Amino acid sequence: MKILVAMDNSDFAKKALKTAIHMAKLESGTLTVLTVSPYVLDFDELPPSIVQRLKADAQAVADKAKAVLVDAGVEADVQVEQGNSPAENVINFAQEYKIDLIILGQRGRTDLEKFLTGSVTERVVAHAPCSVLVVK
Repeated sequence: MKILVAMDNSDFAKKALKTAIHMAKLESGTLTVLTVSPYVLDFDELPPSIVQRLKADAQAVADKAKAVLVDAGVEADVQVEQGNSPAENVINFAQEYKIDLIILGQRGRTDLEKFLTGSVTERVVAHAPCSVLVVK
């Protein structure tokens, strides 16, 4: 079983990672962690420090996930992508790599993000090419 867990820096995502580790062990599956760095439409107009900060934040989330995986004794592929829509990145990744199960948290970092962009979880559940496990 190929399992994909979508990560941000939320408590829900951290719980999703723990669930994904458990599922990978239970199913003898392969685990991939995906973190998405926001792509700002006009990077050229932003100070380089902001662009680097966005990328560094996403990498920090990936590094923390990797540390949790190592502590749990689970090997996983940890990916950082850039995108306008984290939901789109997750869905496209799942299609491209023929993922069997996506695991993600019920909510992301902030309610403001949900208000502005809609729920990543709702979009993934609606459009994923495979089963989705939502962790509360």
